[in-house]
Amino acid sequence: MAARIVDVFVKDAFLRSYTLEWAVTRAPLFEQDFIDRARQQMRADGYTAEQIADARFVVRD
Repeated sequence: MAARIVDVFVKDAFLRSYTLEWAVTRAPLFEQDFIDRARQQMRADGYTAEQIADARFVVRD
């Protein structure tokens, strides 16, 4: 299982963190994989397309 924390910033302001776990079925996993999942979660949480487009992501362990 791979787990990462993705911090989301919009206009240089911290918005929130997502803790994402991934059952490793393929290797390697890239940071972009976790960023894409964070964007999906943002959509599910009701953030606008503009907020998602403006977001900056920091992936950490």
